[in-house]
Amino acid sequence: MIRTYSLEQDRCRLDEGVQGLDAASGIAWIDVLHPDPEEERAVERAVGVGIPTREEMAEIEETSRLYHEQGAAVMIAPLLVKATGDYPETTDVTFVLTDQHLVTVRYGEPRSLAIFAATAQRRPEICAGPNSIFVALLDAVVDRIADVLEEAGRDLDALSRETFANAGVQPDLRAAMRRLGRDGEIVSKARESLVGLARLLAFAEALPSLRGDTDNAPSLSGLARDAEVLLQHATSLADKSTFLLDALLGMINIEQNAIIKTFSVVAVMFLPPTLIASIYGMNFEHMPELDWRFGYPLALLVMVGSMIAPYLFFKKKGWI
Repeated sequence: MIRTYSLEQDRCRLDEGVQGLDAASGIAWIDVLHPDPEEERAVERAVGVGIPTREEMAEIEETSRLYHEQGAAVMIAPLLVKATGDYPETTDVTFVLTDQHLVTVRYGEPRSLAIFAATAQRRPEICAGPNSIFVALLDAVVDRIADVLEEAGRDLDALSRETFANAGVQPDLRAAMRRLGRDGEIVSKARESLVGLARLLAFAEALPSLRGDTDNAPSLSGLARDAEVLLQHATSLADKSTFLLDALLGMINIEQNAIIKTFSVVAVMFLPPTLIASIYGMNFEHMPELDWRFGYPLALLVMVGSMIAPYLFFKKKGWI
C-alpha cells in the first residue's frame, strides 16, 4: 500500500495507490506499507533512490542501517508495535530522506505513524517539506515510546505496592508474574527502539540538509536529548522489573517452603501414632495389653497424645 502526502491549498492532501506518485514532484511524504515488487519499483522511479528490501532492513550492522545513497540519506530504526497487545514487538522502518521527499517503508503498523498521519490532516503546515515531516514524525515516535514507558512504569509501581505494601493480603503470584513479564517485555522493546532511534538521530543531526535547517535542526537536537533521557528511564524500569522478578521468585520459594514445612510437621506428628499402631499390630502371642480390658482405649489415647505433644512443641518454637 502506498500513501502520498502533499501540501495543496493549505491542506495536507492524501492520495493512495501507485497513481498518486504521478505528481511526485509535489509530494513531501510517501508512506509505503507492505510493498510488493511493483510498488517498490514505482517508488524508486519516483524518488530516484533504491529502497532497501525487507531482508536488507533486518541487517543489524550500523553501516547497513545508516548510509547515504544517490544523494539521499537512508536510515533504518526499529519502532515499537503492539504495545497494548499481549506481546509487544518491534518492526524495522526505513526512512529515506531526499531534498524533495521523505519515504517511509515498513512491514508493520506502529501506532505513532498512524497518530502522526491523523495529526498531519489537522495541521497542514507539517506537510510543508520532507525535513519538517521527518522531524515531526520522529517527534511522534518518541512521544509514543514515552507514553508506553509511563504506562509500564505505573503498572510496575502498582505491582510493587500489591506485592509488598498490602500486609496480610496474599498476592496472586501467577497473575503477578504474567503482568511483570509483559511489562518487562514492553520495556525491553522500548529500549531496543530507543537505541535505534538514538543512532538515527545522531546520524540525522550530521546531515547537511538538516544541520542548516534553522527551523528543524533545534527540534532534532531536542529529540536526540529526549531519546537519551528516555533510554536512561527505560534502563531504570528494566532494573526495577528485574528486582520485582527476584522478589516474586523469592515469594514463590517461600510459599513452596511453607508447604513443604507443613507436610513435614504433619509427617512428624503421625510418626508416634504409627509407631504405636505398628507395635500393637504385631502378631506375638504374649502381649499383656491384648488381654487387658482397657488396652484398646489406652492405645488410642496414647496415639492421640503422641500427636498432640509434637504439635504443642512445634507451636511453642514458632515453627507452625
